[in-house]
Amino acid sequence: MLTQDNIYVILFSIPIYQLLFYTVQLITFRKASPSKRYLGYLMLAMTAFLVLNAVYHLGYDVLFSKIYYIFIPTLLCVAPVYFLYILSLTREDHDVHKNQKLLLFAPPVFILLVNIFVFGLLPGESKLAFISQGFISGPSHAPGLKLAEVAFWLGSFVLLLGQIILGGIKIRKILLGEMAVMRQRPTHLAYLNWSWVIGVTISVIIFLIVNGLIDLIAPTRNLGVAIVYNLLMLVTGGVAGYYGMKQNSLLVQVSKVTMPETKLEEYQPDIAITQQKEKIPVDFISPEEAERVKNELIRLMLEQKPYLDVNFSMGDLCEMLNQSRRKVTYVINDVMEKNFYGIVNDYRVKEALDLLSQEKTNNLKMEVVSEMVGFQSKSSFYACFKKYTGQTPSEYKASLILRKARPLKS
Repeated sequence: MLTQDNIYVILFSIPIYQLLFYTVQLITFRKASPSKRYLGYLMLAMTAFLVLNAVYHLGYDVLFSKIYYIFIPTLLCVAPVYFLYILSLTREDHDVHKNQKLLLFAPPVFILLVNIFVFGLLPGESKLAFISQGFISGPSHAPGLKLAEVAFWLGSFVLLLGQIILGGIKIRKILLGEMAVMRQRPTHLAYLNWSWVIGVTISVIIFLIVNGLIDLIAPTRNLGVAIVYNLLMLVTGGVAGYYGMKQNSLLVQVSKVTMPETKLEEYQPDIAITQQKEKIPVDFISPEEAERVKNELIRLMLEQKPYLDVNFSMGDLCEMLNQSRRKVTYVINDVMEKNFYGIVNDYRVKEALDLLSQEKTNNLKMEVVSEMVGFQSKSSFYACFKKYTGQTPSEYKASLILRKARPLKS
């Protein structure tokens, strides 16, 4: 029989499992980019807070009294990690300096220390009373109980609100600055999808505001409140995870696409790079074999054009070259200084340039052109094309038509 307690457990579990799914996807892979790691840490912080909040709302007061110290500090970690994620997206090296990280986490560390020295010194009965009363000191005169209440509201309201306001101002300044650079240099941050970034931002803000105010504006352990609260957590966590993962995928696909100033007609053996790599030899492939695999890869791309298949993968490439994944990965990453998507998408964009130069594609939608050259999504096609040419496909096609029309006017 489904009881109210069972309903509570189900309600609080669903958002946790959803966020946990995104967290595992983002932080368990080796050699993840900084932006992917920070997004994973963001999902982890949100998941951890929802777990702590579920322990409280499901009535495990004794257990919660033992982990209360990290309750508000965990919530205060969400905004800093999100800020690091935005910085990692908008910096060319996609990482953040250590000093900035330490400064951002000052509020949660401060509240953690206050909890340890204030809440930690309370008698066990006072701790349970404080929690069961909804983080209010009540009539009890236990030493430090009022300070524990002040610390709770300082962290969950004052510091959290400060993080949202100050962080919002700073992020707005960063994004406006990057947009100004992009207007001057179109290839700058070509992988950044503004609608996805805005979606993640709004979701994180709603997550923080709701969790910061829920115990102030709504009765605790109320079924109606629990339904609305967990629905909001499900939506905000889902949007942040979904769009964050799409943005990370786009970054990976675009980051190694050749930029206009070093535009690549075709990869040629680079003796300087090969000699440089010889200084750090590996035991599974010689420099001569690496060069041979590199040339075979180039020949394969030029002659057979396997990249036109939207499902073309690293496994397919290794099979066609009859080489191990380890060797092919080394050649692509260390010898050619690219990644799989960078090489494949370079050729796809070049193929798109050839197609768009033909009159028979004048009436084709860009989604069709995207599929014809092997891209799986329109967003990936547009971002890679812009990184390579400095123009969107539509802008490039329009410029070609305009150039062809000018002689007729004269």
